[in-house]
Amino acid sequence: MLRLNSVYIKGFKSFAMPTRLEISSGMTAVVGPNGSGKSNVVDAIRWIFGEQSMKNIRADSREDVIFNGSERFPPSNSAEVKLVFESEEGIFSIAREISRDGQSSYKVNDKQSRLKDIKELFQGTGVGMDIYSIVGQGQVDKVVTASPYELRALIEEAAGTAVYKERKKEALGKLAATEENLSRLEDIIFELGKQRKSLYLKAKRAEKFVEYSAKQKELKNLFFGNIARLEEEKLQTLNGDLREVRDELKDLQKKLIEGESKWSALRAEFSEVDKEIEGFTKLLEEYKKRQNDLLELKEMYSRRLNEKENRLIEISTRIDNFRSEIEDLDKRKDEIKLIIESLEQQVSDEETALSLSEEERDSLLKNYSAREREWLKHQETFESISKRLSKIENELERLENSREDTSKRLRLIENQLETKRDRFETLKEETESLAKQGKESSDKQRKVEAEVSASRERLVELDAELEKARDRLSSNESEFRRSQMERSLLQRQQEEYQGFSKAVREVFSRKESFAGLRDVVANIIQVPESFETAITVLLGYRMQDIVVDDSITAKRIIEFLKSYKIGRVTLLPIDMIEGSFRNFSRVESHPGFVNYAARLVEIPDGFEKLPVYLFGNSIVARTLDDAIEMRRSEGFIGRIVSVDGQLLSSGGSITGGFIGEETRTDLLSRKRRIQELVEREDELEKQIQLGNKQIERLRDEMTEVRGYLKALQEELNELASKGAAINRMIAELLKSAQEIEEEIAELQKLENEYTRRMEENSRKKEVLVGEQSALKEERSELQRKVEEESEELKKQKKALEQLQEKIVDTRLRLSTLYEKQEQYTKEHSSLIQKSKADQENIDLLSREVSEVESETERLRRQVADQERELTSVKKETEDLFSSIRNQREGKEQRLSALQEAEEEINEMKAEREKLREKSHKLEMHIQESEMKLSRVREELDEVEKEVEILSEEKLQDIKVELDDYENKLKFLGSVDLEAIDEYGVVDKEYQELDEQKKDLEEAKVKLIELIDKTDAKAKNIFMETFNSVNKNFSRYIEEIFDGGEGEIKIIPGEDLLETGLEITVRRPGRKIQKLQLLSGGEKALVGIALVFSLLSIKPSPFYVLDEVDAPLDDFNAERFRVLLKKHATDTQFLVVTHNKLVMEVANVLHGVTMTDGLSRVIPVELQSVETVIG
Repeated sequence: MLRLNSVYIKGFKSFAMPTRLEISSGMTAVVGPNGSGKSNVVDAIRWIFGEQSMKNIRADSREDVIFNGSERFPPSNSAEVKLVFESEEGIFSIAREISRDGQSSYKVNDKQSRLKDIKELFQGTGVGMDIYSIVGQGQVDKVVTASPYELRALIEEAAGTAVYKERKKEALGKLAATEENLSRLEDIIFELGKQRKSLYLKAKRAEKFVEYSAKQKELKNLFFGNIARLEEEKLQTLNGDLREVRDELKDLQKKLIEGESKWSALRAEFSEVDKEIEGFTKLLEEYKKRQNDLLELKEMYSRRLNEKENRLIEISTRIDNFRSEIEDLDKRKDEIKLIIESLEQQVSDEETALSLSEEERDSLLKNYSAREREWLKHQETFESISKRLSKIENELERLENSREDTSKRLRLIENQLETKRDRFETLKEETESLAKQGKESSDKQRKVEAEVSASRERLVELDAELEKARDRLSSNESEFRRSQMERSLLQRQQEEYQGFSKAVREVFSRKESFAGLRDVVANIIQVPESFETAITVLLGYRMQDIVVDDSITAKRIIEFLKSYKIGRVTLLPIDMIEGSFRNFSRVESHPGFVNYAARLVEIPDGFEKLPVYLFGNSIVARTLDDAIEMRRSEGFIGRIVSVDGQLLSSGGSITGGFIGEETRTDLLSRKRRIQELVEREDELEKQIQLGNKQIERLRDEMTEVRGYLKALQEELNELASKGAAINRMIAELLKSAQEIEEEIAELQKLENEYTRRMEENSRKKEVLVGEQSALKEERSELQRKVEEESEELKKQKKALEQLQEKIVDTRLRLSTLYEKQEQYTKEHSSLIQKSKADQENIDLLSREVSEVESETERLRRQVADQERELTSVKKETEDLFSSIRNQREGKEQRLSALQEAEEEINEMKAEREKLREKSHKLEMHIQESEMKLSRVREELDEVEKEVEILSEEKLQDIKVELDDYENKLKFLGSVDLEAIDEYGVVDKEYQELDEQKKDLEEAKVKLIELIDKTDAKAKNIFMETFNSVNKNFSRYIEEIFDGGEGEIKIIPGEDLLETGLEITVRRPGRKIQKLQLLSGGEKALVGIALVFSLLSIKPSPFYVLDEVDAPLDDFNAERFRVLLKKHATDTQFLVVTHNKLVMEVANVLHGVTMTDGLSRVIPVELQSVETVIG
């Protein structure tokens, strides 16, 4: 378990000399007179944990914590506080030191550290500057009057949820960075995706084009090869079929001629017999027609006869049914007539009985009504008297209750008047005290506002400096990246010999093969930047000359170029090149003379011959005018070039003008530019390091200023909140005082009113008692009369009821008889109507029977006539058939022969036409096949002769497939075949970026899950701690206030991790009150209860309490002492106190005295406490 061993103070406030306080494992008390520096010990502990608010450590500025000197002692240059702790892992220390020059530092185990490290070291232990473990003067009141969110911070520290908030903050930071990276990556993927999509479509079209073209060629070979084979076979078959058809046609023509000759002879013989038979045939047809007509007539008459006979049967049946129904109706009419006569007699008897009963009932009812009216009159009088007596009794009871209630109210009003007057005086005193506190709070608030304004201005200055530093750093980093890219590009160009001819590049790509190969001229010589243009013009294409060690190497290179047909180069063997150079003193003295070109360039060792060989006596002049003047006046005949590149040749020609890209100065400047970039990168790297350090320093300073500003803001908010609270409390107190004054006046009025009521109630009671006695006697007499009359009325009522029942029964029987009588009368009328209708139907049907019988007889006669005539026609027809059969016997033989001949001729003619048509079709097919075969052979010009033999179904499938590929190729249109390779490169890059995106999205999901889990864990831990603290707080309030009630409530909000808390307290016999309305001592006890509630959940290693018992009287101080003693076994207490009762439970007493402006610590015994504290 963590334990505080000692506190070391040096140069801090009044403790100028090194001072060490040993801390007991139980309770350590610091005692001493006012102003001796006791609270400076508390300030030192608070300061070491990073306190930024000067108010909380009772200072105006940060330098005020350093000892400022006294008459005998000079000021200290620094202040230092050190706390030594002991834990299960051993002993460690933390320290803070500040000097007058503003330098502040933190240490852990005497090693430089940060405030953040110290906070992390004690996180979740309850030790720190903003939590309940250090309670300064007046801070108990601050705890209980803290804002809802400050109260929440106490519970969170005890619960240890700060680590979860830190994790959430860190996860949110990572989430924001991930989302930013994801957004940036999505933008890149989006742009690359558009390019990829465009290339994808082109590439796919190109791939499809290649695929379809190859497949089409393969299918063409297969299809047209088979088509050619099939057409050849078909052509052979068609030619054979045509020859066979022509032969058959010739044979058929001969047979047809012979058949027609035979048919002509038979036709002549048959014509004569045919004329005789024709007459008999016409007569037979007439007989046949007459027979058919007779049959139709007979059938028609027979059908009509059947219909009439059926109708006759139907009518006879209906007549019989109607006659039977009339007989039944007559019988029913006789029955109903007898029933009606009987009912009429019963009705007459019942009506006579009913009349007699009603007369008897009317007589009884008249007598009963007279007696009932008399009884009702007496009954009303009796009830009226009873009601009046009941009202009197109720009024008497109410008056008695009212008298008792008024007495109680009078006693209560007297008590309330006394209480209200006392409360009014108390409120007046509290209002005056709060007004004084409000003025002090306003003065402090103005002072803190000035400090906040100054801190904000400093923060703005630091922010501006930080922004400038970031801009400089960003600019340097951008320049550094650009320099690296440019240098990398130049180095690659130099390594790959870009800008040089293809032959030069090929030679240097195989430089390992040539041992004596050095470099090109442009890479060997070094030229000052100002003369690069002039030297470039002088060299021209010689910049690409290759320098080698000897002629052997040169020869090998030339053979290589010849054998591979690459190109030509100029080689400069060091062992062979020579140049001539001499000084021209007259030219050198010319004002426009700059120098000889050979002397302007620098070369490595071993290449001394090269400048003279390349430039000879060539001169660099300032301007073209200077060059012309040198040629004319000095007679110099060598090449002269101006600094800007205008060339005067040795022959006198002038080459000049604008220097464009055709003059490759970059070949000379590469090497120089690479060196410049390397130097610039070194310089930028140093500037970037310095910039990062400056930004870190500014951030640290801003963090410190923000912390100070936050503390000031919290202090300002606290002061504003306190001021507002004081104003609210004053307003509430004034309002309460006014209300109490009004209540006193109301209570006095009520007291007078209740006294008057009691006197009036006494007078009313005497009157009501006299009236009650008279009414009781009158009611007894009436009650006797009512009972006698009531018995007589009951007897008469019973007789009336019996008679009424008899009348009701008679009426019911009459009603039933009336209904039956009406029902049978209606039925009798209905039967008469029905019988009449049936008789009318019988008469109608009888007339119809006579008509149908007459028509039936007529039809029977007509049918018999038709039958006789039909028999006669049949006999004549049979005779005629006998004559025709005799004539036809000879003709049938000739007719049969003629028909056979004619049929044979017709068959041969039909066969001839078929053969002619078949021949024509065969000729057309042969012509079509020959044309098709010609077209197929054209398609097979470059195709192999041998192809796979396919069936017709397979060949048809191939044709469909071939047409499909031709349509696909037409649909593709023109394509870019290079898009396939381009898409491959872009797609690879896209897939890599997409994988990165998936990784980032997965990381984002995991971070969100982590945040949710962290929130859930923090909520669970917080609620467990909150419930436990709340339970303990309620227990401590109950103990401190002898049965009082206390509760910490969660203010409703959307997020449980962000909403605030509030405290409510109810003292015994009172309502729930706001903490602001409690007395100072009561507030202190509530604060102490809250601190000990937190202690019960998660003890801090130590507690520092600075005069928290000051507002307590001896009675409450004893309760505080008991609490300290109870918990001193679990934790350490460092208590600054003046109370002797509290000192009694201390294990160690440290006395603090002040002499010559210095605070000193002396050991103290309890017996000498009164001497020490003065």
